[in-house]
Amino acid sequence: MKASLDTDITIHLYSSGKQGLMFTFFDKLYMHIYLYEMELKRKSPLVYERLASDVHEGRIEIVTNRDLIDMGIEGLFKGYKRDYEYLFDSGELHAVSLAKAMGLVALISDDTKEFGPHETLVRELIEDVIPFAFYELLFLRYLSSDISLEEMHREFEEVTSQSMKQYPMNFRSRMLMMVRRFSQKHGTKRDYNWVCEFCSQQETDYKVKMRGLKEYLSKI
Repeated sequence: MKASLDTDITIHLYSSGKQGLMFTFFDKLYMHIYLYEMELKRKSPLVYERLASDVHEGRIEIVTNRDLIDMGIEGLFKGYKRDYEYLFDSGELHAVSLAKAMGLVALISDDTKEFGPHETLVRELIEDVIPFAFYELLFLRYLSSDISLEEMHREFEEVTSQSMKQYPMNFRSRMLMMVRRFSQKHGTKRDYNWVCEFCSQQETDYKVKMRGLKEYLSKI
């Protein structure tokens, strides 16, 4: 699975030393040059330097306007930017438009404000791109039995305490939102089918995992 990277989640994960989450479930990560040079470099020079190392190693690809021209999708990219400019700020706009133009399956993005790219894509206001926040990447690790519920909770707190002090997230409320998102009753058909397919590939019983998560949340 290939994904477009937004700025905030990159800062959150690199600042807390959890950037490995991004490489666990995605074959290739892409970031538009605007986010890399204009946003990330300004917001967090330290993360910019750390990410530059992964760019050098080929784990993340920075996509320039020249690259878009060479791929023959510059017109598509600009068209999506025009279509979505009323929905997002400049950085988010580049991340979402890149995902659409390149046909990337996913957007990795943490919303720190209402109606950000993650929430917009969860509601399927824009088709064909599935959003993942950092806590949903932790959830995928739990589904694949890489970590326990207690470890998922601890790692969530490590990310929020180290890199999200201005807009802290609450573990229980985020998990409950996620339970609804990936449920057959409350979520979209797209998300429910995707997570069921993921669990099938991991040879995991989704209902058992969700039951365990709900029981854990009821106790905290």
